[in-house]
Amino acid sequence: MESVGQLLRREREAQEKSLEDVAKDTKMSTSTLEALEDDRFSALPAQVYIKGHLRTYARYLGLNEDDVVGMYLRFTQQTESDELDEWDAVELELTERKETANRRWVLIGVTSVITIVVLVVGLWWIRQSPPEPPAPAEQELEAVTDPVSEAAAPDTMIEWHKLELMAVARERTWIRVAVDGTPVSDLTLEPGERRLWEANERFLLDVGNGGGLELYLDGEFLGTAGTGSRLVEGLEVTEEGMSR
Repeated sequence: MESVGQLLRREREAQEKSLEDVAKDTKMSTSTLEALEDDRFSALPAQVYIKGHLRTYARYLGLNEDDVVGMYLRFTQQTESDELDEWDAVELELTERKETANRRWVLIGVTSVITIVVLVVGLWWIRQSPPEPPAPAEQELEAVTDPVSEAAAPDTMIEWHKLELMAVARERTWIRVAVDGTPVSDLTLEPGERRLWEANERFLLDVGNGGGLELYLDGEFLGTAGTGSRLVEGLEVTEEGMSR
């Protein structure tokens, strides 16, 4: 019987798309896509992210998302709970935040286009209308006045997408976090605990047990903060990933 990974690979190849094409359009890494197509689910983070990746991939290929997730659950001999577990709640919150951000960007784009159109039409109308000769009392005033207000565009507020960093402790781990250069956390996480921070540009981490801490950026698994129980200092996380 065909596995879920074989189904995804077969449909992708039928549409003559490469893994690089899919990665570019879905924002998933090629290593994640390869793991999904090879049914190597143990190489991926928690189940909630596996299901999220499968739904994204299925939606991109035009497949039924629930059918694909169902194949995965049967393949791994799992059952779908009617209630959201703790990880599903996290995924739902992240998804809703991203959808809200996307809607805001669409609204900003539409508002900007309307503003530009109104401005262009207004300038065209002004140029088409013959200028009226100024009154004698106004001529001296015009010599010292800069008529730039006609061409000034109204300010448009832009809300930038914030980066979301989640830390999940696999072992007892100490962590210190600075957000955009400002220290915000200095704490110890017990196994199973997690924390979420937001930043405009970057996070800077010091981790006491690098191999015991998993990091996720906007829901994408970055890896562990380090290897073994060694201290990791100056670990930087940006939209490009993490670096030391």
